[in-house]
Amino acid sequence: MIHADEMATVWVVRAGPKDRLVRSFLDDGEIGVSFPQFPDGHDVDRSKALKILGVGLDDEPSKHQEADAALFLSFVRRIRVADVALLLDPVAGGFACGVVTGDYRYRGELDGDRAQHRRPVDWRRRLPFDALPARLDHLPDQRVVLDAVPDGRLRDLALQCCRGEIGEDPFDRPAATPPRRRSTSTTGSGRPRASRPPAPKRPSQVTRAERRCTVCLVTKSEDLFDGDVCRDCA
Repeated sequence: MIHADEMATVWVVRAGPKDRLVRSFLDDGEIGVSFPQFPDGHDVDRSKALKILGVGLDDEPSKHQEADAALFLSFVRRIRVADVALLLDPVAGGFACGVVTGDYRYRGELDGDRAQHRRPVDWRRRLPFDALPARLDHLPDQRVVLDAVPDGRLRDLALQCCRGEIGEDPFDRPAATPPRRRSTSTTGSGRPRASRPPAPKRPSQVTRAERRCTVCLVTKSEDLFDGDVCRDCA
């Protein structure tokens, strides 16, 4: 068994649109990203990635193209054995937590929408959303398909899950979709455990639409965007 590195990078992963590949990733013991336009990532560097994304030799890549190339190459090259993967599982109200056990692999036999680019993961436990510190309450709503989260408390919780000290069986998932934030959760003994009370609602007159920039990954007011990229990064 491969143990998580005490200084492991924690990667938060989304399992495709509407998280529909969660069960597949759990059953396959893998995480993946869907870039059907890319061939085997072993043969792709930054220049080739940008070319595949439509950037000509004399063209300046857009922020979207740079972000897509960086995300793909992060999955292929930056994730390491003994890093920790946290797979968003809204149906179960938590993150399936596992240890990366091998190198990148290209599964060309899969359809393009089933994430052909994969890495093996040994799933250990599930970290409930309610266990997150308040500063990480945004993580269950993350839209980016892959993100390295440099937070010490999150890594501590993930390592405890990997050691089996906290959390639940990640394969024990409800059939129906429950509310994302449950009012109570249970301990391993089945006793109810109160969750953090919901944050008070803000008055409607000061509520602003927000979104997360796909380049700097910071959530900002809707009026600071032109498309999916904020004006600071445009």
